[in-house]
Amino acid sequence: MRLPNVNVKLLPLKSHFFLWSGGTSPMTPYLTTIAKQRGYSAKLVGAVFSVMPLAAVFARPIFGAMADHFRCQKIMFLCVILVVTLITASYEVMPDPPKDVNDGRDETALATYQFWLFCIFLATRYVTISIVNTLSETMCLQSLGKDTHKFGEQRLWGCIGWGSVSIMTGWLIDWYSGGSQIKNYTPGIIVSIVFLLADFLVAFKIEDCQSDVVSKHIFKDLKKVLNDIRVVSFLIWVVFFGIFYGSISLYLLWHMEELVTRYHPEKYPSIKTIEGTLFAIKCFGGEAPFFFLSGKIINKVGHLKSIIIGLATLSFRFFLYYIIEDPVWVLPVELLSGLGYALPYSAMTAYASILAPEGLKSTVQGLFSTVFQGIGVGLGSLITGYLFNEIGSSETYLVMSILALVVCCAQTITIKIMARTTKSQENGDVNTAS
Repeated sequence: MRLPNVNVKLLPLKSHFFLWSGGTSPMTPYLTTIAKQRGYSAKLVGAVFSVMPLAAVFARPIFGAMADHFRCQKIMFLCVILVVTLITASYEVMPDPPKDVNDGRDETALATYQFWLFCIFLATRYVTISIVNTLSETMCLQSLGKDTHKFGEQRLWGCIGWGSVSIMTGWLIDWYSGGSQIKNYTPGIIVSIVFLLADFLVAFKIEDCQSDVVSKHIFKDLKKVLNDIRVVSFLIWVVFFGIFYGSISLYLLWHMEELVTRYHPEKYPSIKTIEGTLFAIKCFGGEAPFFFLSGKIINKVGHLKSIIIGLATLSFRFFLYYIIEDPVWVLPVELLSGLGYALPYSAMTAYASILAPEGLKSTVQGLFSTVFQGIGVGLGSLITGYLFNEIGSSETYLVMSILALVVCCAQTITIKIMARTTKSQENGDVNTAS
């Protein structure tokens, strides 16, 4: 029996986004704080998380091009989900660093094999997760066909999965750690493996809508795409958005733990519960509604103006991080993540699909993901880690607030110039034809 007003074909995709995000949420947001707990400085962690995406810079477009050329998108998708599951489980046997690493000296950490083993774990996990994200978003857009503006309505289920599992695992980690400042992440790993295995089973049901059109000259066609001024300017904005996203996704929890240490040490035994609650508020109160409404908003204001709204919101959000001293007050700020992430991310993903010619959908989505996660988030990690170490976490977010405002103004001006140029060219073409 078919459900009324429900596209049954998209149900496996919705389930995948829910299970995949639920499966990656128990560890992904805590990786920098895990590194901090292992005794590594903010500067060293920032360097690691900036170098780490370089592997993804090459992996995403290569795997995307392979999926397009050999039409093996779904097989590749399933295999990489299994790899992520195995990598996640491997952290349980990761050896702890020597006690002398906790002296805060980077050269001490660099001399240990435990540090480099941890780096291999991070890099492999990062690359494989990024490949799954690229392929799943490409498959989703292919299933939507011309209705790319409805991408957010599918993606919101990932947000629901992330939020619901995060609050549960945050409490479990605090409970399992017995109030200790040294957190034990075993419950999160177990939850992660269960969700990822369930996702692997659901992924079999996703309909393969990969186009029969195959580009015979991928790099030649991709060069033509990169010669388009719209694509180049779009990718520049994506880099900056990645920098800001990386500053939040990788370092906001670090900032909250700095605030606890500095102003409210009595709240440290329950910090993971607070952080888990933050993700629930962020997902259910901020991102989920705007993923659902993103299609209507994008149709109303356009893709590029949606990105401008996101940048303006990010500037305000960073400023609030700067003035807050109690980490509990960071929780309501995450309601802004709908306008600051869900809306612009939906707009960027759909716009990348629009710019991509037939036969290069996976390739261009891979390029978009590379620029966003690889270059943008990598730079965000390097810059934020350095500034955290040099001027402090609160002051870093003040710098980010100013930078986001400058980029927002620059993008607004650029869009107006491009619109006038396009209009002038169209008028010139009409006059020539006449």
